[in-house]
Amino acid sequence: MCTTRPLPRRGDVESVASGEPNHPHGTDGGRVIIRLVDHQATYSVRVAIERATEPKMTELTITADVGEAVDYDALRSVPARRLAHTAAQWLHRAGGRLAFPDDTAESRAQPENHDSKAHRAARIANDALALGLPVRPTVAAELNVSTKTVSRLLAKARSEGWFSDDPLPRRPQPQQRDINPEETK
Repeated sequence: MCTTRPLPRRGDVESVASGEPNHPHGTDGGRVIIRLVDHQATYSVRVAIERATEPKMTELTITADVGEAVDYDALRSVPARRLAHTAAQWLHRAGGRLAFPDDTAESRAQPENHDSKAHRAARIANDALALGLPVRPTVAAELNVSTKTVSRLLAKARSEGWFSDDPLPRRPQPQQRDINPEETK
C-alpha cells in the first residue's frame, strides 16, 4: 500500500509572500519572501526565469531571526535551488493564487523535486494494475515516453510514496477472447 510522505521536513517551504510593498501578490517578478521549516532566517529572493532552463537567483537577502546570526554554517545551509524554484513557481502562479490539477504536497514543500510526470505515471500504473494491463507499456503509451523512462518515473514515484513498492507483474493477464457462435459449429 502506498504511504504518504511525512510533512513537513527540515528545509521544506513553510510560507511564501511578496517582498514588494506596492505589489501584495508579487506577480511582477519582484522579490519573494520565503520561510523554510527549521531555518532560523527569512530569505528574500529575486529570480530570472528563462525558457528551457532552471530559474536562477539574481538576488538573495538573508535576514536572521531575533537572537540568531548569519554565520558560515547558516550560509552553507541555504538551499539556493529550492529558493529559486519556489520563487519562480510562486510568481508563475500569480502570487500563489492559482493551483494546477497535478499539484501534490511536494509542489509547494519541495518544488525543485516535484515531478508531475512521475505522479501521473503512478496514477496510470495503478489504473493499469487494476485493469490487468501491462504496466510499463501502458504508461509509456499514455505519457509518450520509453519504457526505460517509465521505470525511472515509477522509481521516483515509489520513493515519494505515490506508488506501491510491490514488484510489477512479469506478465499481463491473459486477453479475453469473445466466442463467435459461427466458429463453434
